[in-house]
Amino acid sequence: MGAEKVDGRRERSKRTHAAIVDALTRLLDEGHIEPTAVEIAGRAGVAVRSIAQHFASREALLLAVAAHHTQRLQHDTPDPRAPLTRRLEAFVQERARELEASRAMRGAAAVVLARSPGVAQALQRVAERRRAESARVFATEIAASGDARSAERSVALVTSGRAWDALRLELGLGVKASREQLAASLRAILAR
Repeated sequence: MGAEKVDGRRERSKRTHAAIVDALTRLLDEGHIEPTAVEIAGRAGVAVRSIAQHFASREALLLAVAAHHTQRLQHDTPDPRAPLTRRLEAFVQERARELEASRAMRGAAAVVLARSPGVAQALQRVAERRRAESARVFATEIAASGDARSAERSVALVTSGRAWDALRLELGLGVKASREQLAASLRAILAR
């Protein structure tokens, strides 16, 4: 009987933890860059004190949200041995989906970046993962470019979150036009 009671509490605790993370994720997705604890708790359907019970700091909560966001965006990487046209199409489709889905998260992260080393490190890990993925997918073309280091950097640049945000915000392009520009930029780099 005692084990069942403990397990029940543990399951409720897991559900509350997940509800808080999901609530903040949804608020950020909706453009609420720095929601209050009251807003997060209200969205999660929990008491405000539950947030402090589950997360030692705001940074801990933000890192949990970053991990959750990364998991929900996981995708298959195109086969580096496939023909370039097929790789490029699959890569651009997935990267554009990921970058568009992460726009609000990047905006929220930018707000807390200076005061949150953990968030800065999490952003760095995401950028490194994206760079490694693009280098792996286009390794053949990068190696054949004549200046592999420059080609790899150029691919990393045009496939980054900052480049996507520039297409969407600074140039005012829609998702489809941004995706097409991403593909055109990659083609130009890889054709050298």
